[in-house]
Amino acid sequence: MVRNKKNICIFISLTVVLIAVFLFSLFGGVSFFYPDADTLLIIRQIRLPRVLMAIVTGAALAASGCVFQGILRNPLADPFTLGISGGAAFGASCGFVFGLTFLGWFFIPLCAFAGALLSVSIVYFLNSGKRFNSNSMILSGVIISYIFSSAVMLVYVLSSAQQIQNAFMWLMGSFSNFDERLLPFVFIVIILGTAILCLSGNIINAVALGGDKSETLGIDTQKTIKIIFLTASLITACAVSVCGVIGFVGLMMPHIMRKIIGSNHALLIPVSALAGAVFLPLCDSLARMLFAPVIIPVGVVTSIIGGIFFIFLFIKSNRTAL
Repeated sequence: MVRNKKNICIFISLTVVLIAVFLFSLFGGVSFFYPDADTLLIIRQIRLPRVLMAIVTGAALAASGCVFQGILRNPLADPFTLGISGGAAFGASCGFVFGLTFLGWFFIPLCAFAGALLSVSIVYFLNSGKRFNSNSMILSGVIISYIFSSAVMLVYVLSSAQQIQNAFMWLMGSFSNFDERLLPFVFIVIILGTAILCLSGNIINAVALGGDKSETLGIDTQKTIKIIFLTASLITACAVSVCGVIGFVGLMMPHIMRKIIGSNHALLIPVSALAGAVFLPLCDSLARMLFAPVIIPVGVVTSIIGGIFFIFLFIKSNRTAL
């Protein structure tokens, strides 16, 4: 009973913080009570789509990272280590560098999405006959990431400075240049995909017990893992294709929430999604305000915060071990 009250309080607290962050990101730096017509136009046409995209992207990355860690039983599993972000980076870089932007406003996200799906497909194929072994999945994902990173460098060598500049800004992760016409599609895909992941929490709990134990509970382990893995990969690819490579959200949020709420994925996945939805727009607001009027990529902010967090975690674990 006490635990249920604690979980409800955590959900309510995160929801309240999310509302506060939404308002802060939307109105930060402007007059909240007496905005002029130009300010209202900026809020409606620029800031609102940007904040909404940051919220759904943060939720998608955090929920996916939590699911990857659960089904692979590895705390280092996330969109980066599984090669999804690397594939998206390669696809988008090819789109920028080969001048394919003239084909339409949607083409760079489409290239990034195709690259992410290509990476997922390769990792999936390499592990399809190995019962989705955790170490094998992580290793193959890291290898694919290195291959795509090298391919991106090769593409850059063959490119002009302006093409490299455009691609490089995308690679660092940013909400400054995405086209708001993509928002409805991305919003629907991510919300539906994240809802599916949240509802699969009890199944992931059973899978986390191990293949033999979960099968005794009547779960087709391999089929279940494939469906959940592909769903998480799809929403990650969708998010990254629009906003670029944003690191540490899918790795850090599940770690923090697991310390607070425990390892029950029925609770951990939705709480991680909420935490990601709070964290990423807050980081984006910092990216806008820290060096104003210069806007730095949000991926830089998340990487710095994430790196400091894991250094602190590493030092703390070493002291505990001593």
